[in-house]
Amino acid sequence: MIDFDQILDRHLPISDDVYVGSEEDPDEYLKDLTREIVSNRRDPLPVKAVVMAPGLPGFELGSTISGLCLAELAGKWLVYRPENDQFYAFWGTNMEALGAHGIFGSPLYCWSA
Repeated sequence: MIDFDQILDRHLPISDDVYVGSEEDPDEYLKDLTREIVSNRRDPLPVKAVVMAPGLPGFELGSTISGLCLAELAGKWLVYRPENDQFYAFWGTNMEALGAHGIFGSPLYCWSA
């Protein structure tokens, strides 16, 4: 059985793909992102989204991408795909109509987008 908490914990320290604005304290910004993800964790929930512009590598625009939501807050969904050990950001307030707008990478990057 896959331990998704362990997978998320392993990926949370990765921050080299996160943009931190010059007005932000990098350490505090990354800590805040981490706290927000951890406080909005959920049991893995299968979700799917329509791939939208600018697209995702390996997926045609308009196709469907699926994965497991590991955190969700106000229409922002942190999704993990075990098939390629990759995190994605899905958006939408209706779980049946989510969009994937080209954001993938570390959990912190996806959550910050």
